[in-house]
Amino acid sequence: MNDKLLRMRFTKLLMLVSFAVLATNALWAQGFVNAQLPWHRAVVDSQGKLLAWYHPEENLGYDKVLHLGWDFLEHKVPDDPKTGLKIYLINSVFNGKTLLGMYWQDNPAMVYGSMVDSLVGWYPYSGDEQSKAVVRQMLDYQLAHGTTPADWNWPDVPFATSCGNQPDYGRCIQDMPHEFYGGIETDKIGELGIGYVLFYEMTGDQKYLEAGIHCADALAQHVRAGDADHTPWPFRVDARTGEVLDGEEYGGAITSPLRLFDELIRIKKGNVAAYQKARDLAWKWMLNFPLNRYRKAWDKWSGYFEDVPKNTENLNQQVSDCTAYYILNRRDPAAIDAGWVGHVGHLIDWARTYLGLGPFLGAEAINEQRPPDTIHGPVNGCCSRAGDGSATGRWAAINALYYEKTGDLQARQDAFRSLNYATYYAASDGKISCCGTDYGDDGYWWSDGYADYLRHFNWVMGAIPEWAPKGQNHLLQSSSVVQRVTYGPHSIEYRTFDAAASEVLRLNFLPKQVTAGGAALRQEKDLKQDGYTVQSLPGGDYVVRVRHSNSGEVTIRG
Repeated sequence: MNDKLLRMRFTKLLMLVSFAVLATNALWAQGFVNAQLPWHRAVVDSQGKLLAWYHPEENLGYDKVLHLGWDFLEHKVPDDPKTGLKIYLINSVFNGKTLLGMYWQDNPAMVYGSMVDSLVGWYPYSGDEQSKAVVRQMLDYQLAHGTTPADWNWPDVPFATSCGNQPDYGRCIQDMPHEFYGGIETDKIGELGIGYVLFYEMTGDQKYLEAGIHCADALAQHVRAGDADHTPWPFRVDARTGEVLDGEEYGGAITSPLRLFDELIRIKKGNVAAYQKARDLAWKWMLNFPLNRYRKAWDKWSGYFEDVPKNTENLNQQVSDCTAYYILNRRDPAAIDAGWVGHVGHLIDWARTYLGLGPFLGAEAINEQRPPDTIHGPVNGCCSRAGDGSATGRWAAINALYYEKTGDLQARQDAFRSLNYATYYAASDGKISCCGTDYGDDGYWWSDGYADYLRHFNWVMGAIPEWAPKGQNHLLQSSSVVQRVTYGPHSIEYRTFDAAASEVLRLNFLPKQVTAGGAALRQEKDLKQDGYTVQSLPGGDYVVRVRHSNSGEVTIRG
């Protein structure tokens, strides 16, 4: 055989190998998505559009990030050498080299409240019992070291801040001297309050329910009608006296208290009548002002971050997306907002227009905040040319939930590309950066990298089960908190807090028997009544949806 023929056959073999690589629909690009995200080379599809960096052909990218993040929290966080406490209990930021705390301020209430949300999605997905212990430690520490005295004007509620690396909370609130003790942020009372209640539903421990009720009682007592310059609660307050700090009359994620009220009303705990009155007053304000294009407070999504000075012109995506999530998380959004489709669609577009960067290989990145008089992008704002990982993931999740409710295909596409982009903030050692290398070793926040980052991957897979891992079994979404889950080779058993609930699963086996409380459920065409549905996926997997009314004890066997 001559050299020319050998070269021809070798060239043909190379072409066949190249076509095989193309067939996986996951190609290694030549470099990084952008220079601020250097932990993984970009993975793209055959059209050059961004995929997750870890085995996207098997849908393992989101799963990998979740495992990396939770493993880091459970096994890699060091104890502070001075206090002996886990770094996440005393500091909002850790150094990327030493893993020790390094910031002037801690933000425990926000982190712990978000961690419960992440746990509520992660535990049923994984069956990871150790994750419960991590979150319990956080909540117990807040109760013991970060709760206002019972005789204060705002009694028995969580402090939003503390001074970095100090074991007791209540100081270092923004715009006040660091030694000032007693400052709170009212939206964080709702954010951690709903966390307490959801953790009670997961564990059955009454002390968390009591803590959540204390939060709701204080919020109900202090609610006001609000207007274009006053939110239903002042943003920053002296909990001892009730005095508004530094004129902070406007700001915060108002839907966090609403989530708390809604849940206590639903389970009939606490002063339900007072919660209903406060919730209705606050939601009326939301519809009449920031969601109303004819008011001067339209899109006034201001105030949230603990370390940001007062500036109602500094707008952020956290508050707008919390509003969208509150609407979308209801079974019937129209029950509270007749114009919800337009409102949520506008909130999605507002974040893209006001805080969007890129697109990077087809993926929108989203930044955290900026005043309106700055150049489009992070100039005089936050956080970097790469955007913010949790903000990008949250925007992706809102798009996914919007698609789930409306069928909007552009929202589905945006959710996919932006969540793929969000995976690139996570390094293979479990360290997750808030904003890329612009922050160097200072860019590792428990909020942006873990508590407020990880939950979005579970939210997206719950809304779009086709993106969950292929060939695996996962409980992706439940209308009720899941208290216990056990995975077998061809079975899954779980228990929900509510007897009446519905779930979404992706399974690698065809269900042969589904029971709730031992009673068989029938396979149905829809879930207008109790039963289950089965949707076949390419490759042999199934999306299974279950509805049950009389028992939360569910078993699925293949």
